[in-house]
Amino acid sequence: MGRSRQHNFAAGKVALDMDWPSFASFYNDPKSSKVAGNVGVVRAPAGASGKHAGWSGSHGFSITKACNRPEVAASFIEFLTSRDSQMVEARLGTIPSRMDAQQAAAQEFKTQNNAFMADAASVFSAAAKNDSFAPPQLAQWNEVSNALWPELQKAIIGDKSSKQALDDPARRVNDIMEDSQ
Repeated sequence: MGRSRQHNFAAGKVALDMDWPSFASFYNDPKSSKVAGNVGVVRAPAGASGKHAGWSGSHGFSITKACNRPEVAASFIEFLTSRDSQMVEARLGTIPSRMDAQQAAAQEFKTQNNAFMADAASVFSAAAKNDSFAPPQLAQWNEVSNALWPELQKAIIGDKSSKQALDDPARRVNDIMEDSQ
């Protein structure tokens, strides 16, 4: 992700940026972006299968077995995931995990005549509902992901063929999985 990519889009040097939802307000703010007023938000394009790209876009919370005061931890999680807390996040331009907060944020932006943020909230809500997926539930996922994605990016920018970009990390992923057994 690097901050320079955001600055390049905001400077008008990049035509399309698939980014974390909270950057929408940054891109449409004349103080931080030359493209403010001339930028929109859409769901990620659908691939050959008809599915849109997505990612799990919400925080996850847990209480560990070693927690000395699980009731306090649970109370904090309830606070963070409450509608009021989620609305604070939504007003800052992020996509809240609660569907009721997503819908309320879109309505609130409409009421304020902030068409850009109302549209962004609606688009992000639809994407979260229809396109999000969680990464595979593997203990080794971070290591696998670190082996895989840099190689795939090399294919995207033309430094490797698609076949080579898949074959190279396949060997590394196989080694990772064999070592974990």
